[in-house]
Amino acid sequence: MELSEHIEQVKRENPGVRVDCYVLFESHTDAMQLYELVRNAGLGARISTTPRQARSSCGVALLVSCDDAEAIHAIAEDEHVFVENIVALPNQINPNRDVYC
Repeated sequence: MELSEHIEQVKRENPGVRVDCYVLFESHTDAMQLYELVRNAGLGARISTTPRQARSSCGVALLVSCDDAEAIHAIAEDEHVFVENIVALPNQINPNRDVYC
């Protein structure tokens, strides 16, 4: 399944919920390299832990807008940065985490 099809499927399965894309890597070095390239290209990216829903082992990922995912993948290919996968997931950030009152 192509990336754009995967993203659209996740959006259909989660109506009314923001869908984010996570770029997964085998090494933090690749993640940091792509982060710099993406930011220099004027696209948004945040360094994130890898969500358990994307992969069972921990690691570093880039949290990006799904609208930019294909452009980011193209940057990675052009610059020979290995990307393990790009996964679309419904919003994983809990705004109430660590709120105690």
